[in-house]
Amino acid sequence: MKFIVLSIYLLLLSLAGLPSLPAAGDSAPATRPNIIFLLTDDQRDNTLGAMGHPFVQTPNLDRLMRDSVRFRNTYIAQPVCAPSRVSFFTGMHERVHGVGFSSSYDLTEAQWERSYPALLRRSGYHSGFVGKFGVEYYTFQGRAAEKFDYWWAHDGWTKFLPKDVDSPSTKPYHRAKEDVITFIMGEAITEFLDGRPDNKPFCLSVSFNVPHGSQVTSMYPDYPEWHQMTRPANENPKLKGSPFYDTLYRDIGIQIPEETGTDPYRFIPQFIMDQDKGRRNQTYPYNYTRGTNLEHHIRYYQTITGVDHVIGQLFADLERRGLAQNTVILFASDHGLIMGEYGMGGKELLLDLSAKIPCIIHDPRLPANLRGRQLDHLVSSLDYTRTILDYAGVEALEFMDGRSLRPLIEGKQVPWREELFLESLFTMRDNPFQEGIRTKRWKYIRMYDGIMSYNESHVDFSRRQPEFEMLFDLEIDPGELTNLAADPQHAALVAELRTKVSTQSVALNERRETFRRVVPPFPRGSPPRTTPKKE
Repeated sequence: MKFIVLSIYLLLLSLAGLPSLPAAGDSAPATRPNIIFLLTDDQRDNTLGAMGHPFVQTPNLDRLMRDSVRFRNTYIAQPVCAPSRVSFFTGMHERVHGVGFSSSYDLTEAQWERSYPALLRRSGYHSGFVGKFGVEYYTFQGRAAEKFDYWWAHDGWTKFLPKDVDSPSTKPYHRAKEDVITFIMGEAITEFLDGRPDNKPFCLSVSFNVPHGSQVTSMYPDYPEWHQMTRPANENPKLKGSPFYDTLYRDIGIQIPEETGTDPYRFIPQFIMDQDKGRRNQTYPYNYTRGTNLEHHIRYYQTITGVDHVIGQLFADLERRGLAQNTVILFASDHGLIMGEYGMGGKELLLDLSAKIPCIIHDPRLPANLRGRQLDHLVSSLDYTRTILDYAGVEALEFMDGRSLRPLIEGKQVPWREELFLESLFTMRDNPFQEGIRTKRWKYIRMYDGIMSYNESHVDFSRRQPEFEMLFDLEIDPGELTNLAADPQHAALVAELRTKVSTQSVALNERRETFRRVVPPFPRGSPPRTTPKKE
């Protein structure tokens, strides 16, 4: 009983700070647009044809980009799955919301009530979620579907052919007509659009599972070394004849990174991140040898083309239904991916290949002369949350970081940030705590030995010296290959950027302390807080 009372008290306490919104049953203003947020998994920036990629075929996303606004310097708030997604939902840094693979807290229902899906739903939007929920650590496990009007999704990591596997993450898709997970997502999108009410705007969040490693490895799982991708995926009879997953990109001479298979410790020393404590020997082994890395590249770009096909079907469906002219579309990824560069694989780092993401926002009401622009403003994934709320006419909440991109999209001259704080608090696989800052020309990164199940005291670096630092001149070294942090000629710049990072780090820790007084955290592993059943 005490857990029931505590849960109700905490929920009421957190809701007290929410803005007044129309009840979900109220009719929404006709002028509010529909909103679709398309999120891929592990897709790094510059992986579309229209972005200059040398071979990937993405005709539908290319068309979207030419008809939209692209932000070329967009960084993820946290470059790993779960905390990145919590940040998209809440508009907050992991440091503030407190939920990640390595943290000691779970997302609570009180926190969820402050997310963009909850706020839009309360304001009258018909809400839907498709695909990988990805939060992983939350107190309402098994009841996430209740938070949306439509739900066809999963926790954990599903498989590329989910109907072939009997597990909690694949069972939701056993009812599908399609077999490939990407095409099942398309099936779900259609089902959502078929069932939406005509008297409400809708907000649909689609979380594609590809090109994540769990998907590309499981394209052909019927041999012992399948996780290392030692054999071509099109040996799987189920992929034979597919225009996407059979021979596509297999005979074009893909050039994998020159550093593949070389010493990764030339870039990040072993004492701060040991490659054999999870990266090379467990999660990303295929990126450490040239043959398997080539196979990874083939499958990675095949699955991106598969996503592009489904997105093209969505565009056609919106046109057919007469919805295209009032539907705002946002496209992003949850982070990037290192695929052999630096002699390593994976994400979690603040290097561009891991932390930079594609960012495309389409407003069909935008004048033709404002479409097709590519802007160089420094953008955070936290800006997506406020942008979605802005388009929906919903007030952003206190503690939400980021800024709405809508004024920039609409061509308005507004003051914008000159620098962007970066962080990665993921410490599995011997990853260090990382903080950094990106300016127009420079990127500075500092690292500290990490700890699992960290709490607020562990990410207070005010009395600690960095154990490793990196500095890159992005004007002459966009590939971030030459670390200038130890160069005496840049000592003053390093000191300046170090101070800027410290200032923002302290400020975020203070925001966390204030936030946890408004919305008390739920320690991971605590007894569940239950709520009374409805009569």
